[in-house]
Amino acid sequence: MFSDYFEEWEVKPEYSKEFISLWSGWLGKENYHKLDEVTENEWGRFNSFLKSISKKYSIEKVDFEAQSITKVDNIETLLSSYSESMNKDSSMFTNIVLPELECVISEEWDYTYIIWHKKNGAVEALSPLIESDGLKHFHD
Repeated sequence: MFSDYFEEWEVKPEYSKEFISLWSGWLGKENYHKLDEVTENEWGRFNSFLKSISKKYSIEKVDFEAQSITKVDNIETLLSSYSESMNKDSSMFTNIVLPELECVISEEWDYTYIIWHKKNGAVEALSPLIESDGLKHFHD
C-alpha cells in the first residue's frame, strides 16, 4: 500500500538510504567529468540490476499521481534505453517497491539509485545483485 512507504511524494523519513552507483562513493567536483564519460554499457548495468531483482523478488511500480502501487509482471516495461535515459526528467524516473524486503528503490540523477530501507536486511539481500551487475553501493 502506498501509504506504508510514502507521505505524498516523499519516502517516509524513517527509511535509511543506501546509494547504488557506478562508483564506490560521491565523485566530488574534481571528478564530475566522469558523468559525461559514462558509456552505454556502463549505464546498462542499472537495467541489468533491475532484471536481476525481478528474477528474485516481486516488483511493484509506484505511481505518485494516483498515490498507488501496482505489481509489475514484465520488468521490460520499466526499462529505458540509453538515449531515453539521457533525456528523461525526474518525473519519469523509476520508483519501485520490493514488498518482500520492505524497501523502495528510486532512480535519481547522476547515475545513482537509492535503496530506501528500514535496516531490516534489504541492503544485505540486494548487495550480491548490485555487485554481480558491476555496480557499487554506499551510504553517507
